[in-house]
Amino acid sequence: MSKKIGMEYDKLETQTVMVAGGAGFVGSAVVRELLERGIPTVSFDNYLHGVPENVEGLDGPLEIVRGDVLDPWQLIDCLNSLGVTAIIDCIGDTFVPTGYQLPQRFFDINLQGTFNLLQAVRFCGVKRILYVSSTEVYGRVSDLKAGERTPLAPVNTYAVSKLAADQLCYTFALEHNVPVIVARIFNCYGPRETEPYIIPEIISQLNKSNVLELGNIRAERDFTYVHDTARALIALLESDVSIGTAVNVGSDNCYSVEWLAKTLAELMGVSDLEIRQDPLRMRKMDIDRFQCDNTLLRNHTGWAPQVEIITGLRKTIEWYRGNGCTWSWENFVDGTTLYQPSSTSNGGAKDTRLSPILLGQ
Repeated sequence: MSKKIGMEYDKLETQTVMVAGGAGFVGSAVVRELLERGIPTVSFDNYLHGVPENVEGLDGPLEIVRGDVLDPWQLIDCLNSLGVTAIIDCIGDTFVPTGYQLPQRFFDINLQGTFNLLQAVRFCGVKRILYVSSTEVYGRVSDLKAGERTPLAPVNTYAVSKLAADQLCYTFALEHNVPVIVARIFNCYGPRETEPYIIPEIISQLNKSNVLELGNIRAERDFTYVHDTARALIALLESDVSIGTAVNVGSDNCYSVEWLAKTLAELMGVSDLEIRQDPLRMRKMDIDRFQCDNTLLRNHTGWAPQVEIITGLRKTIEWYRGNGCTWSWENFVDGTTLYQPSSTSNGGAKDTRLSPILLGQ
């Protein structure tokens, strides 16, 4: 497709940008980066995963809307009444293990929610939309790095729901000329994490003990500091990337879970580290390595990460300690392990006790 997005429009400073999922982890970083530039911003969130504290008290032209992307009329009313002209869509159920238990919810939010946004863009005259997809759409990658031409072979429900939405964006661009581009983000980390992913999980455990219970410690991931990811998303929204195109967002640096555990222990002053592998924390089908080929992103935006991994980990620890040594997701789980109801107890009656399920990485 030859049609471009971005260059034919005015700069974002003259737009009103809605961050869908603005109170979430990535979304709240995007909100902060937009406000740093003085860009009129709308945070639209239903607080299923995001928390109000992530966007409260911020300086700048910010409207905070509690809204549900699954309510198309509320969505359309928000876009029209606030004069939204651009959208960064960070909404999503993203924690892979939860998808094993709640697949319907994942498809409702990740696919139907994306459909509602794309339709709203058509009806409300929004000039551009960036959909935040996931590296998980690639599945098990045989190459050293995942590029945009890497085959799409998702291996979990979350990834399938994201790929379906990813491809929906392409067909809406193709069939309806919707000005949408797709950002496939790799793992990011930093303050205000709203799910028990590997870095906040390790930090939380190390705050309590020198013993870490983890799953696949050999798994390697491409980690990017969340504000670097946010800057990349904003740069893509302003870029000349053709509509319907998918672009990888990641640092092009890979680290193992074991390396993260040892490094975080050192940074937190934890001695005599002991790592135990818990079978309950292993994914049903894990992916050994994800590393981002970010050539396309760099060519179109000139973006490069500004925060290297050790600095980013220090910033994350500092935020955690300054936030009372608590992540928002710990309000929804027992300790640092995600739980689900057990199916039976003595005599076959329903057991209301909770049993752990595996943690994602």
